[in-house]
Amino acid sequence: MVSWTELRDLLGRAPELPVVGRHTSVRPRRDNGQNWPPPSPVRLSARFAHRPPHDWFVEYDNGDVSIDAWDPEDGRRAEDFPAGLDFGPEFPWDLDPSPYRLITGGPGPVLAEATAVAEPTPVRHDGRDAWAVILRTPSLACPLRVVVDAGAGILLAVEVEEAGYREELTELDFPAELPDSRFQWNNAVEAAEEAHRRRRDEVAAYYDQRPLPVPAFWPGGLDHAEPGVFDGDLATGLLAIDLYNDDAPDDTPTMATLIRQRPNTPLFEPGWVSDPQAFVHHWQDGTWQWTLALWGRPLSPDELDRVIDSMPAN
Repeated sequence: MVSWTELRDLLGRAPELPVVGRHTSVRPRRDNGQNWPPPSPVRLSARFAHRPPHDWFVEYDNGDVSIDAWDPEDGRRAEDFPAGLDFGPEFPWDLDPSPYRLITGGPGPVLAEATAVAEPTPVRHDGRDAWAVILRTPSLACPLRVVVDAGAGILLAVEVEEAGYREELTELDFPAELPDSRFQWNNAVEAAEEAHRRRRDEVAAYYDQRPLPVPAFWPGGLDHAEPGVFDGDLATGLLAIDLYNDDAPDDTPTMATLIRQRPNTPLFEPGWVSDPQAFVHHWQDGTWQWTLALWGRPLSPDELDRVIDSMPAN
């Protein structure tokens, strides 16, 4: 058997080998305090590559890419990099899920002050030997469950079940080395970015002379709105429209984005739409799955019904 103190010490060791894999997170969306809008989790998934001490390549399933290649001569210090798990007072909304939190920076402030509810138990996580332990920590009102890799000394999973929060690592591999090119903006990454830009431009041009599928009703009116396409795909019908992002009338949502996509496909939630502090409404018609993301406040049930009823026919 192993104690929680021993696992915490194991997490304090710096990773020695590069690691590649997939990071997935789930968080609940904020509601108005009365379970409205109905619960709908935010799910983010990305493939990543990490080369100790601080080189990262992260490619999200929505096509976004993040590269952080550390140069020891740039003057940054160890404290400038993520320091393990941390949760703010607005948990589970005010945190940035990422593989950084689970792999680097040691246990972090949350685990440093945690105590075990019971002794760790051996488990298997995605084919790897690990230890699971349920913790109490002053930072959280609910129990925190963590899964620690028995050999690599990294967090394989972190979960607060009562809050609907979970992060995990899967598909892990520890190659002997990763080339410099993995952490550079290379031709393959640039080609993917260019294809995404071209797809967006094609959709914007297509709708430049065509009416956009936007509602005729909006609380406070749409006189301030200038709907515009910011993403999409003509092949699948995916369409993301900014209804407006400024000059909202008082007591109405301050920003609004409308997204149309095929049913039974992973939800498209770009940019601030994937922030769980955004209020999000979902509905389906006979052809499409719709997402309406709002900042400031959600629509009331009556307002949402009127918006849906005012949508143009397919």
